[in-house]
Parts: sequence; C-alpha cells; structure tokens
Amino acid sequence: MSSPTIALRALQRVSRSSIGTALAVIALCLAGCGKKGPPLAPLNLAPDAPQQVVARRLGDTVYIQMQVPAKNAAGRGAFSVDRLEVYAVTSAPGRGVPPNRDLLKPPQLIGKIPVRPPPDPDAPEQDDQEQTKDTRPRPGDTVTFMEKLTDAALVPRAIATAPKPVKEPKPSKAQAAAAIGPAAPPPPPPGPPVLTRTYVVRGVAKNGNPGTPAAHIDIPLLAAPGPARAGAAPTWSETAVTISWSPPASGTDEAPGVLYNVYAAPPPGTAADGAPPMPLNPKPLEETSFVHPGAEPDKEQCFVVRSVATVGNASIESDPSSPICVTPKDTFPPAPPKSLTAVGDTGAVNLVWDANTEPDLAGYLVLRAEAPGDNMQPLMREMIRENRYVDRTVQAGVTYFYTVIAIDKAGNRSAASNRVQETGR
Repeated sequence: MSSPTIALRALQRVSRSSIGTALAVIALCLAGCGKKGPPLAPLNLAPDAPQQVVARRLGDTVYIQMQVPAKNAAGRGAFSVDRLEVYAVTSAPGRGVPPNRDLLKPPQLIGKIPVRPPPDPDAPEQDDQEQTKDTRPRPGDTVTFMEKLTDAALVPRAIATAPKPVKEPKPSKAQAAAAIGPAAPPPPPPGPPVLTRTYVVRGVAKNGNPGTPAAHIDIPLLAAPGPARAGAAPTWSETAVTISWSPPASGTDEAPGVLYNVYAAPPPGTAADGAPPMPLNPKPLEETSFVHPGAEPDKEQCFVVRSVATVGNASIESDPSSPICVTPKDTFPPAPPKSLTAVGDTGAVNLVWDANTEPDLAGYLVLRAEAPGDNMQPLMREMIRENRYVDRTVQAGVTYFYTVIAIDKAGNRSAASNRVQETGR
C-alpha cells in the first residue's frame, strides 16, 4: 500500500473520532437545558447616590434625612447596598471645605446605617411578624440620621492634603513692566465665613464597593437663638385654637432677627422615633401668634415654638419653648331653629320647624305664651329630639304664641326661633 493511501485512511479515522466527541458534547448540553442551576452571585455594583438628602439643625441636634439608593450608579442591572455611611468634618471660618478624597476617610466616619437586603426570590416567604422584626430600611425607604453636636464636633479640623508648591517661571522684563500698577484686591476667603460642619453620605455595596456620594451639606455652628417665651393666654373658637408667644430674651450676634416654627408637642411619655419633628406652619412665621384648625371640646392640645435664625441658605432653630397648652370649652350655642310654623286642629296645635345640623345637638324646647308680652314658658320638662311637636293643651278660642330653642350637649341654649301664633279650635 502506498504512503498516500495510508495517510488518507488515518485522516478519516481522526475525523470520525472528532465528530463523535463533538456529538457527545452537544448531547450533554441538550440534556442540561431547562434545568435550574444555583443562583448567580449578586453583581455587587456600586449603589447610586442617596437621594433627597436634607438636613435641619434643632438646638444642638442635626437631623439628616435621606432616601436609601434603589439602583446602582450605572442605572441598570442588579445592585447591592449593604449600608449607608455618614461622614462629617468641622471647618474653621474662611477655610475651604475639604474634597471628597479627604473627607471620605475613616477618621471622618460618624455613623453607619445598615440596609435590609433585597428579598431573595428563591427564599421561603416570610410572614408579617418576621418582617416586622427587621427594622432596617429597604432600598427606596426614607431614613434619618441624628447627630448631637458635642464639644468635639465644634472643634475645627484641617484634613485637606496640602498641594505641592508650583514654581512659577520668572517673568520677562516686558511682563514685569506691564504688571506695574494698582495692587489687585485680595481674593475672598475660600470657604464659609462661619464655623461650619459639613456632612456627606454614600452607600456601600456588600463587597465594600463605595457608591456615589451625595452632595455636601453645610450646617453653621453658630449659637442658636433663644427659645420663644410665654405670651398671652390661648384662645379658641368652634373650629380652631390660637396660641401666642413673646420673642426670645436673646438672639445671636451672627444672625440678628428671628422667625418662628410651631410644633405639636408630643404627649408625655411618647418615645421619639428618630425622625425630625415637622412644623405645623408651612413656612417660618414673622408674627408671634398661630391659628391651628381643630378645637375639640375638653381635649387638650399642646404646642412648642422654636425661634429660627437664617444664616446664608441654612437655618438654625432654637430649643423648644415651654409647652403652650389649651383645652377648648364648648361655650358656643347652636343656631336658632328656623322656619317655625303652626297649624291649628281640633283640640291641638301642630308645630314644625327645620332641623338643626350641629353634630352636638341634644334637642329642643318648645315655649308658649297666651299674650304677646307674656313670658314664654316651656311646654315640656325634657327636651325633644324631633323637629315637630303637637300641643294638646290648647283651649278653643284662645290665641297662643310659640317659639323654639335648640340646646347642645354642653347645655348651651340657642336664641329663640321666629315667633308664631295660632288660635285653638
């Protein structure tokens, strides 16, 4: 047999072997299609920046409210947010705020907020009680971080890395001659003009990947104004209460003049939930009084007032005033009944009038007299609930005069209705 023939047959055997191997691999792949494998590990992409970050300073407490990131920084695909980290540093007046590369370091980390992981679709479903036990916020939830301004927080710290000096080239004679002239004014200070505490928040993935930080928030550390003082006694109407107060005994030199926020005072013994209290007024008040809708009789309402000083774009609120409490009393009579009419019948006079609409109405009294100038006397000992009455004590030929009054549950009596007359038959 020649050499070319032997080589050709060897090549055919190799080809058949390769084809068989390939078919076996394809069969194994087809057999595995459709089978559920183990869940893929989370991508742990860096989370997006916390959203809607706002801060308020009430006395010596700073509240930072934010929304937990609900997506990754790229905006698509799976993500992980294991916790939120809060950083802060205090800067001296006129000193620039440090950049994130210096601020986002362990010495400036003041708090961590654990975040509940997203639900695992393959895990058994938890009941409501189990879910309630986990108090960690979920992605997309709003959460509040609170910091007490201790003495240490009021001490400024310089953490920015000093830049390397840049050697400027020596100016030419022409440049030196052109520079001769009036001296330029000094540049403005690079940072806030007052002692300031700067906060920044970011999310961190489970594998430690840091997310995009939120924008800096600057809180002035000036002395807060004094709280509002007691004013005139509260008053009330049927639908609202009015409280008043006096300006604080002292303001703050850095922010002369104050406005006011009014808050509902929580009942004694109520545990704080960590969220910052929200004022009842939509914007700070210039006047020293406030009308609050709602005046339920015999139900006490208490309020506190905080003075508000504005520094640049930030505000500082004082400690709360002493509680201002008011318990409305029902001293307001119902409206007089309307459209009283009388229709005579044999041995009786039928009376009817429009029903009153007060929710605390207790009933009516019908009064009668036998002459226009006589005193009206009630025809019954107890109030009646219906807006109609039949007087069966009339005598034929006698003219009677009638009126009706309404009485509420507090015992307040209305003015008399219109007066009508009818002659007995």
